[in-house]
Amino acid sequence: MFYLYFHCAGPGEILIDRDGAEVLDLIEARDRAVTLAKMLVEQAYGTRDFTDWHVYVSDEEDDEIMLIPFSAVMPTIH
Repeated sequence: MFYLYFHCAGPGEILIDRDGAEVLDLIEARDRAVTLAKMLVEQAYGTRDFTDWHVYVSDEEDDEIMLIPFSAVMPTIH
C-alpha cells in the first residue's frame, strides 16, 4: 500500500491535493491520475485549455512518483 497525492498543475496554476489517497500499487495510482485528468477535462471541455496541464503524483515526502499529462486523455480534434 502507498499513500499518494494527486496534484494538478498548468501554466500559472496548481490544484493541491491536501488529502491524498491510499492505493495498492503504481497501476492503481496511474489509473487514479488518468481518471482525475479525464474528469477535469470533461467538466471544463470547450471552456478551458488543459493542453499544458499535468497530474503530479507524489508520495508523503513530496517526491514525484509519476507525471501524467492531461493531453494523454484529451479528446482528439480532427
